[in-house]
Amino acid sequence: MDRSQWWSSDELRDFQWRELQRLLEHAFRSVPYYRRKYAEAGIELGDIKTLEHFAQLPPLTREEITAHRGELCSSESAERLIPHATGGSSGMPTRFFITLNSYDWRCAASARAYSWSGYRIGARTLYLWGAPVGKVSSLQKAKVRGYRFLRRELVIPTFVQTETLWQDAYANAIGFSPNFVVGYVSSLEQFAKFLLERRLRIPGIVAVLASAEPVHQSTRDLVLSAFGAPLFNTYGSREFMSIAAECGRHDGLHVHAENLLVESEPTGDGLASELLITDLHNYGMPFIRYRIGDSASLSNDHCECGRNLPLIRRIEGRVLEMLRTVDGRIVPGEFFPHLMKEIDEVREYQVQQPSLDEVILSVVLARPFSENSNRLLKREIEKVFTPNTRVKINPVTAIPHLPSGKRRQTIGLA
Repeated sequence: MDRSQWWSSDELRDFQWRELQRLLEHAFRSVPYYRRKYAEAGIELGDIKTLEHFAQLPPLTREEITAHRGELCSSESAERLIPHATGGSSGMPTRFFITLNSYDWRCAASARAYSWSGYRIGARTLYLWGAPVGKVSSLQKAKVRGYRFLRRELVIPTFVQTETLWQDAYANAIGFSPNFVVGYVSSLEQFAKFLLERRLRIPGIVAVLASAEPVHQSTRDLVLSAFGAPLFNTYGSREFMSIAAECGRHDGLHVHAENLLVESEPTGDGLASELLITDLHNYGMPFIRYRIGDSASLSNDHCECGRNLPLIRRIEGRVLEMLRTVDGRIVPGEFFPHLMKEIDEVREYQVQQPSLDEVILSVVLARPFSENSNRLLKREIEKVFTPNTRVKINPVTAIPHLPSGKRRQTIGLA
């Protein structure tokens, strides 16, 4: 993958098409659910001669995986099936299987994505991350400790974010001397604020890598001020691990096209739309045109870095976390970061939309709202939605995080 990132567009497309043809032959031949699903759609393997034909295959959904997991496994896979599951941040955990070969591809893609920031395996890295949930065996704990030791990784669980946590994180970081920081966006933001408020600095940081949540310019500015290093955005999921990542140009995220085929459902208006992802190498339980639940904007442009990998211009967020108006419009979650950066009193917030005509804004305040800030909030929210939208501003002491440690900044209609 270090070599193929410099292939021409034609070479990348040819490789991807060959891998896709092999996968489809395997799926049509040995995966019972796909055979039945595609037959009901009136599609045979011989009908798929181009990517345009491939786009006629009906997408795969989480509900289908849950209901037909056994039938989605290949009857011919020679490799052992390894169980995996998503964290369920969408409200529906998805349980599935991968193979060792597909895991190798995922690890290679992840290593390449991180390498674009200057990282190499073994570089001292601080992780603001989650921790195993539930009972973990002594053997598994020992394996994880050995893995972290060999790779020189220090992991700080950020399930509960308190003043004490950030004090300990800073003290441990100073003793560890990391060159890279990796974390959930919300964890990076909170640690950065802690460092800035106390005028603390961790020397030697080369780059900060963000994942799991949308990145906005305000986050980049905050990270650069606190760590003295640029932020590199990455995009991935438990189903596929690394999907795309930024290079040093920070002009979109490069898709790992040698391992994944990423499409978007056409909307007709050129706006962001839901992604469909095909894993080209998981022959044990193929994911073909999987509706991942994220909305994004794809681009046919080429990055000035010289890589011809496809680009994702921006990740809008989870489809379930997009907001909607009474007249049918979609309000992307990034609206609120743009608005909230103008409100000095707000330290943290979460937006909920219980109904089309109601928006609840929960806020953690550094000090009480001024009259001007209160008016600005209500006016701008009503302007984007409708004048009759009920806007409730709810001061709270803390914004809850998911069990994984992630934060749902925007919660749309169920």
